[in-house]
Amino acid sequence: MKLIKMVQRPAVLSVNLAFLTIASLGGSSEDVDLPKFIENVPNITVTVGRDALLPCTVEQLKGFKVAWVQVDTQTILTIHKQVITRNPRIALLHNDHRTWHLQVKNVRESDRGWYMCQVNTDPMRSRQGYVDVVVPPDIIDRESSGDLTVREGQDVTLTCRAKGHPPPRIIWRREDNQNIILDSSKTGHGRGEGDDVAAVSGNGGAIGSSRRRVGLLGSAGGALGVDGSAAGGLSVASSGGVGVGRSVRVVEGEKLILKKVSRLQMGSYLCIASNSIPPSISKRAHLSVQFPPMTWVPQQLEGAYLGQDLTIECRTEAFPRSINYWTNTRGDMIVAGDRYEPVVAETSYKVFMKLRIRRVERQDFGTFRCVAKNSLGETDGAIRIYEIESPKAHVNGGLEDKEELPEGEELPGDPPVTPPPHKKEKTKYKNFLHPSGMNDITDQQHLGKPYGSKGSDHSGPGTRYGERPAFSLPADEGKSAARDTCPVDILLGTMTSLAIHMAFITPP
Repeated sequence: MKLIKMVQRPAVLSVNLAFLTIASLGGSSEDVDLPKFIENVPNITVTVGRDALLPCTVEQLKGFKVAWVQVDTQTILTIHKQVITRNPRIALLHNDHRTWHLQVKNVRESDRGWYMCQVNTDPMRSRQGYVDVVVPPDIIDRESSGDLTVREGQDVTLTCRAKGHPPPRIIWRREDNQNIILDSSKTGHGRGEGDDVAAVSGNGGAIGSSRRRVGLLGSAGGALGVDGSAAGGLSVASSGGVGVGRSVRVVEGEKLILKKVSRLQMGSYLCIASNSIPPSISKRAHLSVQFPPMTWVPQQLEGAYLGQDLTIECRTEAFPRSINYWTNTRGDMIVAGDRYEPVVAETSYKVFMKLRIRRVERQDFGTFRCVAKNSLGETDGAIRIYEIESPKAHVNGGLEDKEELPEGEELPGDPPVTPPPHKKEKTKYKNFLHPSGMNDITDQQHLGKPYGSKGSDHSGPGTRYGERPAFSLPADEGKSAARDTCPVDILLGTMTSLAIHMAFITPP
């Protein structure tokens, strides 16, 4: 409809202006060669605050005159080389009696409309073009919501209004990129009646009652998601779950309605206005949800032994922010010192509390409490510390050596100790290393025990059972005599003992 209106030309006004210009400027309609327009005056679009230039080129002008007229306001702007209007932003650029360009500096919204370039022929000849002044979006602060604080369970409505040309689109999203929970008391998926939500498909077509495309146009004409990712449109992914409620990625419309708000809905919400004319603009509204403190203790029972270093934990949630501290077994507030070190870490409305106890003493066995207080209430969590036996000390990854006890005996109250594998093997073959009988002779030879008197044989009176008889050789006898004198059974015994010794001493 707007385009049809734009192409309609005010015939009566053109005739009147023609007579006016002919009467004032003169000129002959009897000339054979009449002026000709080389091209039409184009329709242009210009951003507010910039300059607009409307070209008009005429050939064979001769004695005729050219004038510029603002059609909508019926205002004559220029005649021939003179600027008639008192508007200082209007200028005429001409050259060689052929080009007559109209320049509008620092364009305003009031400059939007039709402009005519005409020649005072009979009948009048003219060309006209439309100047569209576009305006980037701007949020009206006085009509939009600011920071808001409510009690948990109340309904909240955030409003955002913007102006611009063309009229801007408005979408809502969370500043932390989390989903917007529309109603924390309901669960499920999909849209309900009255929800101003448009689910946009990947190709930019809106699904639902709203058919407008949601997104910011990029340089290539494709829509960009609010997070800056290239896409056909904003993905409005709906999700829901028990205790969370229906949630969406973005919401389109001037109003964002949140039902029965909870602490999960606390945060900053961005109202983003865009109309394809850069830059887009946004306004931030922070929603604070007040609720009394809550406490959660991960471990309510902690075992410790005397002298141990122990850390206990407690978590609280509250808004406004709570005052957090620990109390000892006597109920006294704990102050940081040599043995106690309270540590507090805060994130939004959540508080993580830790208490480090150095060198646990007997007075520490009992109940410690973490306390949280704010203007809406008070709560605490209890942690009981009980005594346990001290674990055995470790040295180099193994147990400390105890005093040697007779085989098979252990200290009272100690668990049985399993010997290492190589000691098991050594014990297993202990009897084979030192058997009774012939091997004892070899053993005593290694120990350097004295043998019988010089010159006595193995059956002599100076030889005891189990001892190796001496068989010293005279100095003047050769090695052959020594071999003849060495008993065969002694040699066999020595060889057998060595073989057994080599087989069982070496670990498998």
